[in-house]
Amino acid sequence: MIKTLICTDRDGTLVYDAKGHLFLGRDNEWKSKVKILPHVIDGIKALNTIPDSVMYMITNQAGVAISDFPLLTLERAHEVCRYILEMIKDMGGHIDGYFLCPHANRAYVEEHGQYHFDETLVCECSCIKPNSGMVFDALKSEKASPEGLDIYVIGDRATDVETALEVNGTGILVPFENQPGEDEKVKNLKDRAHISIAQNLLEAAEFIAHRYRSG
Repeated sequence: MIKTLICTDRDGTLVYDAKGHLFLGRDNEWKSKVKILPHVIDGIKALNTIPDSVMYMITNQAGVAISDFPLLTLERAHEVCRYILEMIKDMGGHIDGYFLCPHANRAYVEEHGQYHFDETLVCECSCIKPNSGMVFDALKSEKASPEGLDIYVIGDRATDVETALEVNGTGILVPFENQPGEDEKVKNLKDRAHISIAQNLLEAAEFIAHRYRSG
C-alpha cells in the first residue's frame, strides 16, 4: 500500500522547454530536442528511496489540439512521454508511469490566437491543471484514495501548485527560466502552509524526503 504519491510536471520541470513552448513531437526531429534538466536524475533517484512511494509524470499537452501541428497526434504525444521515461530509466531514475491531457480549454485558445485548434479537442477538461484529474488517474492506477496519503505535485507553474492544493496535498514550485513570474503567483496563493519553492528537482526531493523522515 502506498503512503506517498509524487506527481511531477514534464516540460520545464523534467525536460527543457523553450520560451513559448517547444511542443515536443510537432516535427520529426523531436528526439534531438529532448534535454533532461540539471539535477533531475539525482532528484528522481532521491525520491525513489522514499519507502512506499510512487511517482507519476502528469502533463498537459495542448499542442495535440493545435491543428497547425499535424504530426503532433495523441499517439505521438504518448510516444514522447514514453521516450522521456525511458531516457530517465537509462540514466538511473524511475518514474512509475504518466498521464497526459491532450485538450485545450477556451482560455488557452484565446491566449494562443496565433494557432488554429481542433474544436473536438477544445473543452473544459478535468485534467487541465489546476484541475486534479490526472492526480486521480494516478490514484486510480494505484487503487488508492487521497485520504491518509501524502500527495505532492512538483512543477514550474503556479497551476502545478494549485493542483496539489486541490487534493489537499503539497505543491512544490521549481521555477524555470523560460516561465518567469510563476514564483510571484505562488506567493499570492492563500494556502502557504502547503506550498514550497525549490531551486531544482533535487531540492524538491530533499524537501519531500525530510518531511518523510520527520514523520
